[in-house]
Amino acid sequence: MKPCNKKSVYIGVALMVSLAALTIYIISKEFGLDSVMSILTSINPWFLVPAVICMLMFSLGEALNIRIGLNLTGYKTSLFNSLKYAYTGFFFSSITPSASGGQPAQIYAMHRDNIKVSHASFSLLLELIGYEVASITIAFMGLIVSLVSPLNLFEGISIGWVLVVGFLINFLLLTGLLLIMFSKKAVKVIAGVIIKIVSIFSKKPGTKAKLLKTFAEYRVSANRLKANKGVLVKIILISLVQFAAYHSITYFCYRSFGLSERNLFEMMTLQGLLFTSVSCIPLPGSSGAMEGGFGLLFKKVFSEGMIGSAIVLCRLVSFALPLVLSGLFIIVTGRASKNYRRIEESSVTKADSEKAA
Repeated sequence: MKPCNKKSVYIGVALMVSLAALTIYIISKEFGLDSVMSILTSINPWFLVPAVICMLMFSLGEALNIRIGLNLTGYKTSLFNSLKYAYTGFFFSSITPSASGGQPAQIYAMHRDNIKVSHASFSLLLELIGYEVASITIAFMGLIVSLVSPLNLFEGISIGWVLVVGFLINFLLLTGLLLIMFSKKAVKVIAGVIIKIVSIFSKKPGTKAKLLKTFAEYRVSANRLKANKGVLVKIILISLVQFAAYHSITYFCYRSFGLSERNLFEMMTLQGLLFTSVSCIPLPGSSGAMEGGFGLLFKKVFSEGMIGSAIVLCRLVSFALPLVLSGLFIIVTGRASKNYRRIEESSVTKADSEKAA
C-alpha cells in the first residue's frame, strides 16, 4: 500500500511553492520587500528561541499521542518512531490540499513498520480527536478575546463567514469522529459504504473478508478505549498543551519586534482562532489563506509598518522551518531504513548460502 506516488508529491510541492512565491510577491508589493527585510534584521533573535521550542513541542505532542494510541492497541512503539510518524504527517499534510495526504502517509509509514492498518487508523483517529478538541477549545477562547478586545479587531473586515464556516466544519468533524469511536451503528454504516465502494473498483476474491477483518480489529481497539477512558483524557490534555505551544509562536514573534502591549493568552488564542478558521480552506499548508487572515486579524496588534514582517516571521517559524525539518527527517530515516533492510537481506542470503554449503 502506498499513500501517493512521487508524481503526486512533486505536484503538491510545486503547488505549495507556487502559492508561497505568490504570497511573498503580494507581501513585497503591499508592504515593500526592502522595508520587510529591514525590520526583520532588527528584531530581537532571543525571542525566537522559545518560538522554535514551541514549534518542537507541537511535533513532540503529536508523537506522544500517536504513541499512546499504538500502545493501547498492543504496540511498544519508541519515541523516535512516533516522531517519524508525526513528521511524516506534518510534511504530507503541508503539501496536500486540506491536509488530505497526511494520515494516509502516516498509515503507510506505520504499515512498513509492521503495524496493522486498523491499529494505525485507530491511533490516528484518537490523535485527531485530541487535535479537534484542542483546536476548537482554543479557537473559541480566541473568539471571546477578539469580541471583548478594546482594539475592535473585526471592525471594518468581513471575515465573519469564514469563522462560522471554519467552526462549523471542525465541529461537525469532531462530532463524526466521536460517533465513529463510540457508536457501533455508525461504524457499521461506514463499513457498509466503504465495502460497497471498494467492491465497485476491486473484484479480487477475499477483499470483502479483509475489510470486515480490518473493521473487526478496529472495534476491538474501540472497546479497549471504552475500558480505558483515561487514555482519551490524557490525549486531549496533551493536545491542549501541544496547541497552546504552537499558537504561542505568534506571541514570541510579536515580542521579538520589541512589542509588549498584548499578553501571551491574547496572542495565543487569537492565533488559534485564525488557525481553526482557515484550516477548512483547501490549499496546501493553508498557504495564502493563513497569511491573508493574519494580515486582517492582527493588523491592529502590529503597527502598519510591521504587519508584513510579522506575517513572514511567524510563517517562517511555524510553517517553513518544521516543513524543512520534517522533510529532512523523512529523508534521513528513509535512507537509514533502506540500509538496514539491505544489510538484513544480505545477512539472510549469506546464512542461506552457508547452510547450502
